[in-house]
Amino acid sequence: MPQLRSSLGSSLVRVFLVASLSACAPGGKGDAARSASESAPREVRTALVRHEDWERSVPAVGELAPYERVTLAAKVPGRLESLAADRGDEVKRGQVLATLESLDYELRARAAEAAVSSARAVLGLPAASADGTDGDAGGPDKGDADKVEADNTAAVRLARAELERVRLDRERSVALARDGVDSQALVDRNEADFRAAESRLQEAYELVETRRAALAQRRAELEIARAQLAETRIEAPFDGRVVARLTATGAYLAIGAPVLELVRIDPLRLVLDVSEREAALVRAGQSVRARVEGWPQELTGVVGRLAPALARDSRALVVEIEVHAPEALLRPGAFAQGRVVVAAAEPALTLPSAAVVSFAGLDKAYVVRDGRTEERRLTLGRREAARVEVLSGLAEGEEVVLAPDKLGGGVAVRVANATSPTSPTAPTKK
Repeated sequence: MPQLRSSLGSSLVRVFLVASLSACAPGGKGDAARSASESAPREVRTALVRHEDWERSVPAVGELAPYERVTLAAKVPGRLESLAADRGDEVKRGQVLATLESLDYELRARAAEAAVSSARAVLGLPAASADGTDGDAGGPDKGDADKVEADNTAAVRLARAELERVRLDRERSVALARDGVDSQALVDRNEADFRAAESRLQEAYELVETRRAALAQRRAELEIARAQLAETRIEAPFDGRVVARLTATGAYLAIGAPVLELVRIDPLRLVLDVSEREAALVRAGQSVRARVEGWPQELTGVVGRLAPALARDSRALVVEIEVHAPEALLRPGAFAQGRVVVAAAEPALTLPSAAVVSFAGLDKAYVVRDGRTEERRLTLGRREAARVEVLSGLAEGEEVVLAPDKLGGGVAVRVANATSPTSPTAPTKK
C-alpha cells in the first residue's frame, strides 16, 4: 500500500507540471488571449487644439469706499445747543444738523454793525440799518454804498474854504503893499498863511482816505462777526448718510471738535489694487467687473482714475471705478474681487480642460498620431471651467484625447467621435 500511494502522487505531480508548462509556453492559449487583448485599440474621444478669441484681464482686489467722507466739526467755539441727526439718518445738502448757542455771536455782530455806522457817519454817509441796508443808499451795506467823493466831505470843504480866504487876503496885501499901504511883513505873513492852508487841504484829503480805510476795516469786522454767527449752524455739505454721532447736546466744543461723520454712498468708489507686474497694462476707460462679498450681482464699470505712482507699502497700482449703489444696499468697506479687461478679444491657443492631466505639478496631454498616443508636456496660461490656454507643448490643429484617465504614451487608440471643437460651449468671460 505505501508503494501504491507513492506512485499515484508522482503521477499527479507530473500532470500538474505538464499543464503549467503548456500554459506558459509561447504558443499557449493564455498568452494568445492576452496578446489579443493588448493589441485591440482603445476607444477614445478627441478634440482639436485651435486658436480662439479670449478676453485678457488682470486680477485686482480692493474694497468699496464712499464717494465722499467728511467729519463735520465746529468752526467756532461754543456749547452745542441741538443735534438733529444720528447714525444712519439720511440728510440733504444744506440741512441743519447741529447748532451752537449763538447769543455771544449775535452781540458781536450788532457791535460790528454799530462800528460800521459810526465809520460811515464820519464820512458823511447815512448809518447802516438793522437789516443790513445803508439808509437811503438802497443797497446792501457794502460795495458802492461805501463810496464817497473826497471833495464832498466836510473836512475837505472846510480846508478848501480856508485856502480860498487866505488866498484872497494874500492878493489884497500884495496890492496894498505895491501902493505903499501895507508893509512887506504883512505880505510875508499872508503868504505863509496861504502855504499853511494848502497843507491843511492836503491833510483833509489824507484824513478822508484814513476814514475810508477805517470804514473798510469795520466792514471786514462786521463780515467776520456775521460769518461766525452763521458758523453756529452746522449744515450738511452734500446728500448722504450719517455714519457716527461724535458728541452730545450740551457739550462745549472747541474749534475743530468733531460733531458728526457723514458719507456719500451713491455713487460709490470701487478702489482696487493691481499688482506691479500687470500695472503697465491698465489704462483709464478700461472695463472692470467685480464681485463684492454679500452682493449677488456682478458690478461693472470703467476705470475712472489711476494713481500716478505705485503704493509705497504694497507696490500696487490703485485704480478707482465709480459704481452706483441701488437703494443704498451696497455699503462702503465691503471686500471686492475684480478683473480689469485689458484686451476684449485676444487670440489664444486653447484646448478643453478635460484633455489636461495634472500630476505632481506637471500638466500634460495626449496627442493622437498615426493611431497611437503621444505624451506632451504643457505650459498653461489662463484657465476656465471648459478650456485652458496653451503657451507651449501643442500646435494648432493637433488632436488631443479627452478624459485620458490612466492612458499612457504609445498606446493604440481608435477615435470614436468626429473631431469636436476645442470648446463645446460658448467661451465664458473671466
